Amino acid sequence: MSAAHARTRFDTATRTHLAAPLADGVTIRHVGEAEWHGAVDPMWAGTLDRPGLELGPLFAPDQTAAVRDLDAIVGDRLQHRMLFEADGAPVGGYWGQQESFGRYYMTVSVFHPAWRGRGLYRALLARVTAAAADAGFREMYSRHRADNNAILVPKLRAGWLIAAFEVAPRWGLTVHLRKYLVDGLTLVHEHRVDGARVAELRARGLKL
Repeated sequence: MSAAHARTRFDTATRTHLAAPLADGVTIRHVGEAEWHGAVDPMWAGTLDRPGLELGPLFAPDQTAAVRDLDAIVGDRLQHRMLFEADGAPVGGYWGQQESFGRYYMTVSVFHPAWRGRGLYRALLARVTAAAADAGFREMYSRHRADNNAILVPKLRAGWLIAAFEVAPRWGLTVHLRKYLVDGLTLVHEHRVDGARVAELRARGLKL
């Protein structure tokens, strides 16, 4: 598959699943990075009861420049940057992007407190999952503060699996989640937990 084919699949999946309003009259608008940060960053900062540490002061200017250079090598990743709006005003935002090995990273999801509890995140999660699957990704990934039940509970109920815990410098204890979009990978995950999927995996051609 060529890069152009991959982008076409991604764009088609985006139009199919991430164009219509979410619910309650909340519309989706795809925007550039600068507009997204301008609308979402203040909203996100205002919704965090325990903001993460800003690590910038730890890095010398040449270290910051070196990371920018490294990021430039990665190139133009497939990504979604969306604002959720009601009556033309931002009420939330989402950013997700391509990673290597067929993984899609749900990077940031935020809704203004007044718009929480209306099923918007569950609707978003279902649509992003469908778009990632149609685009050809094999799995989805996210990480969250360990006390962020507003996100963890809907994802676990939607079939996401706990993959790891990490002490992250910025956020502290975080939980890594995976959602496999290929059922065989879910079986491998379960096998790695308790070894109970040997017969099924051998039937699929794995040498265990």
